[in-house]
Amino acid sequence: MTAQNKKIAWSIAGTVIAVLVLLYIFVPPVHRFGNRLLGRSEKTYPKPDSLKVDEFEYGVPQDLKGEIIDVPRDSLLDSLMLADTTLRPVEGPPPTPVPGFGDGELPPMPSENDLPIKIAPVKPENMPVSIDEIEHFVSSNASVNAKLTTCRDNYKKLHDLYSEFVAHPTREYQEVGAKLKKELLGQLSQLMKAAQSANDSNCEEETAALRREVNKMKF
Repeated sequence: MTAQNKKIAWSIAGTVIAVLVLLYIFVPPVHRFGNRLLGRSEKTYPKPDSLKVDEFEYGVPQDLKGEIIDVPRDSLLDSLMLADTTLRPVEGPPPTPVPGFGDGELPPMPSENDLPIKIAPVKPENMPVSIDEIEHFVSSNASVNAKLTTCRDNYKKLHDLYSEFVAHPTREYQEVGAKLKKELLGQLSQLMKAAQSANDSNCEEETAALRREVNKMKF
C-alpha cells in the first residue's frame, strides 16, 4: 500500500469515527445502542408529572408531618401592623379651614445671613465684681482724679456688657466687648502712670484692682 492509499484510508477511518461520535451524541437511539454495547446503565429520572414509584431515584416519598411550634405574638408589633393596615376615623369634629391661612405667598426661605450668629456659651471661672464692690479713693490731684472717675464709668459700662454677654453670647457683644476692654486697659495704663507720677498709692491700688477685674472678662 502506497503512502497516498494510507492517507486516504486514515481519512476515511477518521470520518467514520467522527460520524459515529456525532450520532452517539445527538441521536438517542444510537446513544442507547452505544450504551448497551459499552455496558453502561442509563438512569431514568422522574418527570415532574410522574408519580411512578420506580422512577424516583431515592425511593418512595414519605409524607412528612412538621411540628407546630406555638410562638407568643408580640402585642406591640401586632398593634403597629394593625395601625399600618387599618384606617380608623379620628374622633372629634372635622377640621375647619382657618381664615386667611395659606391665602398669601409664602415668605422667602431664610439664608445664612438672616440667621443669628451665636457662639459657645461663656462660663467664666470667676465673675468680675461690680464697680460698687471695689474700694474707691479720692486723689488730691485733680487730673488724676478725673481720669480715675472716667475709668470707673467705663468699667461699669464694660461690666454691664460682659454680664449681658455671659447670658446671651453673640458675635456682636463679643466684638464690642473686646474693643471696650482694650480701650479701658489703655486708659488704666495711663492712669497708673499718672498716679505714680503724683505719688498717689491709693489711686495705684484702685487702678490695679480695676485692671485685675477687667482681665477676668474673656470675650
